[in-house]
Amino acid sequence: MSRRTRRFALLAAGIAVIVVAGLTATFALSAHRSSQAAASTLYVGATAGANTSCASPGYTTVQSAVSAAGSRDTVYLCASGSPYTENVIVANKSLTLTGDTGATIAAPNTFNDFALPSQFASDGLLNPEAVLLVWGASANVAINGLTISGPFNNTIAGCGSQTYGVLVLSGATVALNGDNVTNISDPVSSILLGCQHGVAIQIGREYWPTPSFSFLVENFAGHASISGTTVAGYQKNGITVDGPGSSADVRGNTVNGSGRDTKYAPAIAQNGIQISRGASAQVRDNTVTGNSYTGPSFASSAGILLFGGCGDPLVTGVQVMGNTLINNDIGVAMLNYAADCVNPAGSMTNDKTIHNTISNNAVTNVGSGAICCGFPYSGYQAGIEDVGNNDKLINNDISGAGYAAQTTVGGPFVLPIDTTSSPTTNPKVHANK
Repeated sequence: MSRRTRRFALLAAGIAVIVVAGLTATFALSAHRSSQAAASTLYVGATAGANTSCASPGYTTVQSAVSAAGSRDTVYLCASGSPYTENVIVANKSLTLTGDTGATIAAPNTFNDFALPSQFASDGLLNPEAVLLVWGASANVAINGLTISGPFNNTIAGCGSQTYGVLVLSGATVALNGDNVTNISDPVSSILLGCQHGVAIQIGREYWPTPSFSFLVENFAGHASISGTTVAGYQKNGITVDGPGSSADVRGNTVNGSGRDTKYAPAIAQNGIQISRGASAQVRDNTVTGNSYTGPSFASSAGILLFGGCGDPLVTGVQVMGNTLINNDIGVAMLNYAADCVNPAGSMTNDKTIHNTISNNAVTNVGSGAICCGFPYSGYQAGIEDVGNNDKLINNDISGAGYAAQTTVGGPFVLPIDTTSSPTTNPKVHANK
């Protein structure tokens, strides 16, 4: 009997954007003059002035500047007005968002969803609560050196909320570089219910809920490059890339889960970086820590999670390389299932986990549930777990008591590398330490 799929309670090619801002130029008045105007900088501060600098900004809200900006313009957030407590929507527009060191866009108490993709109205979808929403195939947005922050004031009963720091949908492309996305969470009452939302950065999403919590296939694809960014204080996931057509290059970031001794750990199985349901990605040189579930249910957290199948598209050809993964229940989980959600995918998935450093200093996942072969175990941890077809697990360094093998019936099921509890097909496993 194969091990039943644990509840990761899932939520739903990176393109870097370079925008040159603040250029000035003189054009001859002629029939051949370029119709492309020079890019401008729009300054946002505490008071409105001549829009010449942060000494005399032209706008007092980020949204008003975004709405006024033209193609290739820069919206610059001055320290004088920070934090800017508002939600910002960039629809089908290319620009740069940047600002003074520490400039912050913070979640408001009430979200102004004045411009959403048409499906939200036509399909009756639950509106998102996103501090920064970028959508539309013409949207190409660079976000440089900003802080995007919660917490959220969830006034919707129970788990009826969709909270995000940065949300990218409907063909949009973003480049996050050197940003700080933090505290993307609901009040404690919602967290203790185990509500599966609160994602710091969400790129695309295959399914979207209605107010009655039926889920519709929307295939909201998004694209991103995410580099040098710090993500912390998320409720469910740090970075999620989801759905067919979505893509991202996730490189050189720091993603910190809540750890074992916080309000989150007994209630929610967090994941640091998730690539799921047909999305493609490169996940390299990131540091991911403290995604640990300590509650009584049969669930595990992952530092990096690849999840596909179970009737949805597989996640194939993803490279997980050079990452440092510390004190996550599972360092890297590569999970591509057949339609029965038990057996591995029948077609090749070709995912790769190579040259990662993976450590865990203790066994803390002790939830109940039958894991393997008809025998009961309590909890599950692994340095690398692979359920797939022709995946590669090469030259990884795995250490710590939290990944030392123990498979005594009734106790935790722990392995440094697990390709057997749901037998993967033809894995390539060698040169791991």
